Amino acid sequence: MQVIRKFVQNPRMIGTLVTIWLCLPQVTIGTGVPEKAQVQAKPVNELGALDPSNRSITSHTFQAGDVKFNYKATAASITVYDKPSKPMGQIFYIAYAMEPQGGRPRPLTFVFNGGPGAASAYLHLGALGPQRVMFNADGTVPPMPAEVVDNPKSWLAFTDLVFVDPVGTGYSRELRYDKSSKTDGKDRRESQYSGNTSPRVKAWGIEEDTVSLSRFIRAYLTEENRWLSPVYLVGESYGGFRVARLSKRLQSEFGIAPTGLILISPALDFSFIWGNERSLWPWVSLLPSYAAVAAVHERSNEITYRADNPRSSLTEVERVALTDYLGGLAAGSLEQEWLEQISKLIGLNKDILLREMGRVPSARFAKALLANQRRVLSLYDGSMTLVDPEPAKSLLIGSDFYLQRLNAPLTAAFNYYVRDRLNFKTDIPFLLLNEEVYQSWNWRSGIRGQQGFAEALSDLKKAMSLNPAMRTQIMHGVFDLITPYYASEIMIKHMALDPRMSNNIQLKVYHGGHMPYLHQKALDSMFEDALQFYKLIP
Repeated sequence: MQVIRKFVQNPRMIGTLVTIWLCLPQVTIGTGVPEKAQVQAKPVNELGALDPSNRSITSHTFQAGDVKFNYKATAASITVYDKPSKPMGQIFYIAYAMEPQGGRPRPLTFVFNGGPGAASAYLHLGALGPQRVMFNADGTVPPMPAEVVDNPKSWLAFTDLVFVDPVGTGYSRELRYDKSSKTDGKDRRESQYSGNTSPRVKAWGIEEDTVSLSRFIRAYLTEENRWLSPVYLVGESYGGFRVARLSKRLQSEFGIAPTGLILISPALDFSFIWGNERSLWPWVSLLPSYAAVAAVHERSNEITYRADNPRSSLTEVERVALTDYLGGLAAGSLEQEWLEQISKLIGLNKDILLREMGRVPSARFAKALLANQRRVLSLYDGSMTLVDPEPAKSLLIGSDFYLQRLNAPLTAAFNYYVRDRLNFKTDIPFLLLNEEVYQSWNWRSGIRGQQGFAEALSDLKKAMSLNPAMRTQIMHGVFDLITPYYASEIMIKHMALDPRMSNNIQLKVYHGGHMPYLHQKALDSMFEDALQFYKLIP
C-alpha cells in the first residue's frame, strides 16, 4: 500500500517522505473454506525463491442474493524475464475467477498496492477480495488476533481479480545467475533482494517496475487465455502511479489496451507531494484536507462536515485554496486578513501560520491540531488519534502509528488465509511492506530530463489519447494527509483533456483516509461506485 514507512521532516517541507506508494445487490460471500484442493502446493526450493510449480487451485462459493456462484482461487507465481531467455524474477499472485455469464468474458482486473515495497494484501484483505480482515466501522483496528470474515463488498461480484505482488514484496523474489558457480555448464539460479550496498534489483525502479509488471500481465493473459477479456487496472498510492504508467506502456509496447483504470489515493506527480518554502501546489493541495480533519475533530467552526458527502462540505475551502491562499503564498504576503482566514479554516493558531510563512507541514499539523489534548494525528488518516508519546516535539517523527497498527493484523491474516483457505504452503517469509525496496528504488529512471520530480500524469494523458474509450476513476479519502484529494482535482484540470475525453476521468471523495475503505461508509460507497464504473463496459 500504499505507503510511507518513515517520516523525515523538514520545517519547510510537507513533512514527509511519502510513499510514493486498490449489479449484484446485497452480495454476500461464502466461507471460503476450500471445497477441493485441485493441486497440492510444493515446498520452497533450496534457493529461497518459489518453485514455479508451487501452485494451489481451490474451489469456493460466492453468493449474490439467493444465488450461489462457484469461483476458483489460484495462488501461484509467474516468471518474468529480463531478456528473452533470462529469468529476472518470480512474481507471486492470487487470482479469483468465476465462470462467465451470457457468453461474454468477465472483466479481468489486475490489482497493485504501492510503497514502492508494499504487497497487494492491503487492497486484497482490506477491501476487494472475497474475504477481508475485520475492522471497526470507524476505521479503527480491533485488538489482536485478527479476524478474517466474508466480504459482502468484494469486487469479485462484477470482475475477476488478480492481486499482484511486485518483486521484493509478498512472496515475489528476484532471480539472479551466479556466474562463479556452475553445474553441468549452466548458471546456478539465486534468489535475493539487495540493499543499498548490493547491486540494484532490476525491477526496483520506476521504469524497471513498469516493464516487469507489463511482462507479468502479458504472461498471465497468455497462460490463462484471457486475451479477449476487458482488462482493468487498480492501484493504490504508488500503485496508482504505476497503473497510470502501465496504461500507456501496455498499449504502446505490449498490445494491451485497458478498458478502465481505478486509482486509489494516487500520487500522480510528486511535485504536488514534496515542497519547500517556494512551492505552491503542495500547500494548496493540502488545505481542504486540513480543513476536513479540523472539522471532524471540532476544531473549526467554519465548516459543517458531512460524512455522507465530504466534498460538499469543502466547497468554500477549495475556493479559498485557489484564490486567497494561493495568492498570499505566491505574493510572499503575510497580511493578517488571509492568515486569519486560513487559521479559522484549519483550526490552528495564527502564530503557527506566521512562523511557517503560511506553509504548515503535515508533520507539524498532525502535532499541533490537538496539542492541548496531548493527542497526535495519523498522516494516513487524520481522523485517527493517539496519545502523543512525545508532546514536547513540534514535528511528527518516526513511523506512522496507524500504519503500524494495520500491518500486524494484515500480516497475520494473510499468513493464515493463504495456508488455511487457499492451501498454499511455503516457508518463504511473507513481506507485507519491504523497506529495502523503497530504500533501493531508482527514481531517476522515471524522471524526464535531468532534474525535476517523477510524474505519471503525462503517461495517463497519452494513454487516454491512444485509447479514447478508456475510462479512469480516481478515489480519495478526505482525511488523507499523504496524497490529498485536492492534488488530483488540480491535476485533472491541468491535463487540459480534449472535450471528447474530459468525461472519461472522474474524482470520487470519501469519508476516510489514505486507505478509505477501512471506514465502513467508504467501503460501501467505493463498492457502489466501482459497480457502476464496470457496468459501463462498451
